[in-house]
Amino acid sequence: MKQCLDTVGYDSSEPAMHAVRPGMRSDAWIRELKAKLKDGKDIQMIVLILPGAKGKSTLYDDIKRFLLTEYPIPSQVVLAQTIQRGKNLRSIISKVLIQMNAKLGGIPWAVDNLPYMDKPTMICGLDVFHATNLGKKSVLALSASMNNSATTYWSTSVVQDDVGQEASNSLCTGMAGACEAFKRANGSFPAQVIFYRDGVGEGQIQGVCGAEIN
Repeated sequence: MKQCLDTVGYDSSEPAMHAVRPGMRSDAWIRELKAKLKDGKDIQMIVLILPGAKGKSTLYDDIKRFLLTEYPIPSQVVLAQTIQRGKNLRSIISKVLIQMNAKLGGIPWAVDNLPYMDKPTMICGLDVFHATNLGKKSVLALSASMNNSATTYWSTSVVQDDVGQEASNSLCTGMAGACEAFKRANGSFPAQVIFYRDGVGEGQIQGVCGAEIN
């Protein structure tokens, strides 16, 4: 990892390292994380090297859920099996570092001369997640670009009022927040907005998208 960090020029310091035993139990990981994160004001990121094969362990889901809900610190998971093979290790570590950089707000890459960006432009994306089979309320997620290369983003999520609700009654609040964030970052509101809307079938476009645009 040190070699890869030097190659890409990322600033870094020596990480604190802690072993977890027994390693296959999520409660042991969560207990260790709680102990180490009590005074974690200076922790920028947590890197977890987890045992087990991809898709065959509950560790990933349990630990990610814990970090997302109780300690909102960016995290990166690497399976021990992936790095133990030794094959293409430098390439694997480089890709992991790119993911870590992005999660910490860095810009790993960008496209030059994007079209339609000759004026202050905000590119937005919206989707609504449903779990109607579990009787749970739907969740809206909105993201909006904050710079001319569309590489830094503001985002928000809102729990909708009804189960299975697709049309977003919360869109106005979300867009107002996005526009205010854009103004703080650029000194002015966007002159134009490009909007990507996912999760709407052709038969729903008029009823859902038309209402949201209005």
